[in-house]
Amino acid sequence: METLKTEVLIIGGGLAGLTAAIEARRAGRDVLLVCKRRAGRSGNVVVAACNLTGLLPETGDTAAGLAIDTLGSGRDIGDPSLVQALAEGAADALVFLEGCGVRLLRSGGRLQARQVPGHGRPRTLCTDRQGIPVQTAGLSLSLPLLDEARRLGVRFIDSAMVTRLLQDGNRVVGALALRRDGTRLQLTAGSTVLASGGGGRLYSRSNNTRDITGDGYALAFDAGADLRDMEFVQFHPAMGLAPVRVILPTTLFGDGALLRNRYGERFLLDSVTGGEKVAGRDEMSQAIYREIQAGRGVGEGVHLDLSPLPEELAKTRYADLWQLLRMRGCDPRRQLVTVGLAVHFFMGGMVIDRRGASTLAGLYGAGEVTGGVHGANRLGGNALLEAVVFGRLTGQSAADEAVEPTATPPLPSADSGILCPVDELNGMRRELRELLWQCAGVVRSADSMRAGLERWQQVDGRFRLFSGAADLQLWAETGHMLTASRLILLSALARRESRGAHCRSDYPALDDDWQGTLLIRRGESGGVPVLKFVPEPQA
Repeated sequence: METLKTEVLIIGGGLAGLTAAIEARRAGRDVLLVCKRRAGRSGNVVVAACNLTGLLPETGDTAAGLAIDTLGSGRDIGDPSLVQALAEGAADALVFLEGCGVRLLRSGGRLQARQVPGHGRPRTLCTDRQGIPVQTAGLSLSLPLLDEARRLGVRFIDSAMVTRLLQDGNRVVGALALRRDGTRLQLTAGSTVLASGGGGRLYSRSNNTRDITGDGYALAFDAGADLRDMEFVQFHPAMGLAPVRVILPTTLFGDGALLRNRYGERFLLDSVTGGEKVAGRDEMSQAIYREIQAGRGVGEGVHLDLSPLPEELAKTRYADLWQLLRMRGCDPRRQLVTVGLAVHFFMGGMVIDRRGASTLAGLYGAGEVTGGVHGANRLGGNALLEAVVFGRLTGQSAADEAVEPTATPPLPSADSGILCPVDELNGMRRELRELLWQCAGVVRSADSMRAGLERWQQVDGRFRLFSGAADLQLWAETGHMLTASRLILLSALARRESRGAHCRSDYPALDDDWQGTLLIRRGESGGVPVLKFVPEPQA
């Protein structure tokens, strides 16, 4: 086993992880960042549409206004202190990014801000991609930060998957990791930042990259940290199906794009007054689901009408998208695009405070792996903002509060026993992803989720017949997937109402008695997870 020591350990090489690493290094700490794939070149940030919420005080926008919009979109169960931290850090986040070399799209020297559904003001910015293909637009964010982290002297370990957190009593003191070749790493740290992203690839239909499999949720849960809001999974309403399979930005709706069913009808008007310009992603996704179920869809999706968009935007902000569509034989002025639903983002995750500290000493979190900022539904552009704001706060906190580990905890023995054939392991993963899509998808019910838990137990039982696999990273990742998917099913079954992205056919209405947070934590001796409902304080 290879042993390494650092003052601040960062788990995850996306936007939140790179931001935290930069801040911790600027504070003078030795920083080691470990990434399952390649830091800055993997994870969801790479495929992000690069719509970033910002705060431009010169336009009259305020942190208070952003906070109000964020809490409202979250259906009033977001953590007000976290939302306040997000809003207060929004203006400085832009300064930080540009200081790291990120170029934001400007016109006449002024930042271009658009208004997207759910936001009360134009505050959604976009990066200047400078020739980067639209399919990997997020590199315009991640690569400058990667360069800055390297310039500062952050150390990197790529292609190494963290399998568990190391603990000395109730304090996290680092992590164990596996390289692709099976080499084990013991990473001892004064403080540890979890920034490993979400869990979109737990579902069979997702626009997330293949490495986003809920690892951080499992790591935090297994260590004994509290998680929250795991029932809230956002489904993106504009995943391109034809002629292109790319994430289409929801800024299109604020700029005039329309959803139509197979008969050309604007079906969203039936459920949302004001239609596409004001509807949240949860409302759009659930309306699309209903159209498909009623037989009014287009295959597994609906039509997106881009013809109302102003020509100026087609030539500037959306020039790359227009070019891509035309290369595939589609003239967006005359032809419809087909879009469908895909898991996009997890609102829930590890509990943190506004410093990024978890319920375990020595463990911090930033980005999609954490919960509480977005409540029951996330506004477009707020994910990238969250990654930057809380990446900065968490990096600073981890640097300030890093302590020398007092002892090296005992390490688990290497697995020995029956190895699972890789084909069988991949079969378990496919079954797990499909059962989540079918049983805890856009619309759920007690019957579907109980059936999902029964199927989960069968997969888990087969998994436990083995002690490992020839591909140790795949084996560990599958274990994380099993843990995280169970948390989703249990949380979604427990919340008996519909709120935001959590839509139940058997409890179709929002219920004020459920205005609050579902916490979930590890049971005694690794038993059944424990759920606890915490009501929101009433004003």
